[in-house]
Amino acid sequence: MSLLEIPTAWPETVKSEVQGALNSRRLGAIRGALRTLADLPESIRGKRFKLGIIRTFTIETQLDSLGLALATLPCQPDISLGPLESLEQSLLDTDSDFRRTEPDAILALWRLDELHPKLAFEAPEMASESRGKAADELIERIAALCRKFTAASHVPLFISTIPMPTNLSHQPAGIHDHNGLRSVLLKINRALLNIAVESNQVHLFDFAAWTEQFGESSIDCKMDFFARQPISAAALPSFSTALARLFRPLLQPPSKVLALDLDNVLWGGVIGEDGLQGLKIGHDFPGNIFRRFQQTALNLRARGILLVLLSKNNHSDVEEAFRNIPDMPLKLEHFAALRVNWREKHQNLSDIATELNLGLDSFVFVDDQQFEREQMAFNLPQVKILPVTEDPLTILNALTSCAHFDSYRTSAEDLTRSSDYAMQNQRKELELASGSTAEFLTTLGLRATLSSVNDATLGRVVQMLAKTNQFNVSTRRHTDADIRKILADPRNILIALSLSDRFSDQGMIGLGIAVAGSTNEEIFIDTLLMSCRAIGRGAEEVMWSALVSYATSLGFRRLSAEYIATSKNEQVADLFDRFGMRRVDETGERRRYLIELPAIAPLPKWIEVIDSYST
Repeated sequence: MSLLEIPTAWPETVKSEVQGALNSRRLGAIRGALRTLADLPESIRGKRFKLGIIRTFTIETQLDSLGLALATLPCQPDISLGPLESLEQSLLDTDSDFRRTEPDAILALWRLDELHPKLAFEAPEMASESRGKAADELIERIAALCRKFTAASHVPLFISTIPMPTNLSHQPAGIHDHNGLRSVLLKINRALLNIAVESNQVHLFDFAAWTEQFGESSIDCKMDFFARQPISAAALPSFSTALARLFRPLLQPPSKVLALDLDNVLWGGVIGEDGLQGLKIGHDFPGNIFRRFQQTALNLRARGILLVLLSKNNHSDVEEAFRNIPDMPLKLEHFAALRVNWREKHQNLSDIATELNLGLDSFVFVDDQQFEREQMAFNLPQVKILPVTEDPLTILNALTSCAHFDSYRTSAEDLTRSSDYAMQNQRKELELASGSTAEFLTTLGLRATLSSVNDATLGRVVQMLAKTNQFNVSTRRHTDADIRKILADPRNILIALSLSDRFSDQGMIGLGIAVAGSTNEEIFIDTLLMSCRAIGRGAEEVMWSALVSYATSLGFRRLSAEYIATSKNEQVADLFDRFGMRRVDETGERRRYLIELPAIAPLPKWIEVIDSYST
């Protein structure tokens, strides 16, 4: 269970009890920890998460372990099971007891042992063609199950790959047969992967990879024969951890920035003491560990994670090292921000957060020095800090196993985010050279494109809902299923806004959702959000104008809205006031607004608007 992180907001006594229960694997300790968590305030337990599991084997007695692992995300797990080996009925029958639980996500756990016993246990007796045909039939069964479910439901579906049956996992026989069991299973699992690739609603749990990684002790053969309960007690913590990580992106937005120390993190040694010649970075041990760490960070950047550098060093020394050390994966231009000076790192990171217009909880910090980690945690508790030691291998392992950046899909906007931030310096230079803000915005050559939300953009929409905190009037975290339900009603408005300028195409950076009431009199702004990269350029006025225009064209007479205050969205506290809406109610953290339609909502003169939206 070591890969799970206990929420920092929990009391120390609770953290200790939960960690002890996770480590002990004793059922009594796990249930005691769950009772303790049930007494915590709702505000620190996380949202309720209803997980439905359909399966071909028994896991009833192991649900407490899974529940405790899920609780650390944090969330309040509520797990329901479909009847054993009742996959189609449980998943497709909306009147089944399983579907009536209305799960937020569904997991399908299956093995070849039950899905196709003949193929699992009698493969050597089967003709090669028969094994291939059996594989095709099983693939079609699962594909049909996914097609029918996604056509009728918006709930995310997680399907597991199929592990090698334990009775055949070490046998060399059939390895070189085109339709041998290993080849057949690879074919089936590749098909399952393709199903998940082709649908934003279907995701993959790599059960086969977990089984192989954990090894022989993952399965308890005696319990499998006795009660069809294959997951061994020794492997249960790892299995629960793997499943908890699987569902993490549904409950927690991924972090956006990796903040890196330099000495003994990106290379071995201290540049100020060892000089360039004494630094360890290359293809030989131990320099190869640091090189692999750099490559891992660069891979994260390729997925849209921003890299920033925090180092207590002379800037000229660091520039010289990056310029002269050969074959380093990372270059200085790969960093969205640099702070190489002698200030405290928490001060530098706070400045970078302001510069990038990102919340502190978007940052993950890596430093080999315990003092630096503790000082960061004390001064900026929102920052996530990787648990490492001074051993470079633990630092590499901490980054490769880090779950803070987990997401199900990488969008086109993710792929261009780092390069777009790199263009920020050129935008700043243009702004400084301009005589006024209006001149700067006009010279910037902004172009906004309005479009409808569809299957192609749904992943990015859900991603923005999960990650956007600052320019977000309600911070509602709608899931894929929620958005599909909203899309199903033609009276609702879902607008995606993309932005580009003379320097780069930022992709989709804005979202507006308006939901119709019970009559055609009023429509309510459920969501209005913008990426921090687009703030201050007028994109919000374009979105507001579009919402007003489309609501009017649909025949609505009133447009209502709500601002829900959080610790991060203060900058939009008066947004609806600025738009000319009338404040009609204020209770606690909520403000309600109303405006009669039609209304005046002018477009910014400096933005070219391309309207591809269809109401």
